[in-house]
Amino acid sequence: MNINRLFIPLITATFVLLGIAVQPSFAQQSKEIILGGFNHKPAVATTGSGLATVTLKDDTLRISGDFSNLTSPFTGAYVMVGKKGESGNMLHRLKVKLNESRTGGTLSAKSNTFVLSDAQKPLIKAGELYINIASQDHSRGELRGQIPPMK
Repeated sequence: MNINRLFIPLITATFVLLGIAVQPSFAQQSKEIILGGFNHKPAVATTGSGLATVTLKDDTLRISGDFSNLTSPFTGAYVMVGKKGESGNMLHRLKVKLNESRTGGTLSAKSNTFVLSDAQKPLIKAGELYINIASQDHSRGELRGQIPPMK
């Protein structure tokens, strides 16, 4: 008889009897998000584009990436609440290191790390967050990238 078949259930039962909660450790997940005007509804005609990496580990969200060629100077970058194709409200303001012309920039994970609240965790699990990059000519957003469901 395999000793592991007896040993593991015995240890689990011991923890349960002693009232010790064993919390599973969640692995880190990363997703690449394409930032484009075509992701807005209606689509935004732009020469701009970008790529962001969104990383979730436990309840910590990190965002890094870059974008370039906005049609006018940058005015803001945000994590927004909204389903695909829907506009929403700002959740977090992103910090961007801009290029000289202010039509592109870099997002560093070190500057864009957020701890999700209990109310925000279901939003990331359901894919109801997106990244929005705004410019002077497109104050509601020039580039958008929907963050897919992450658990």
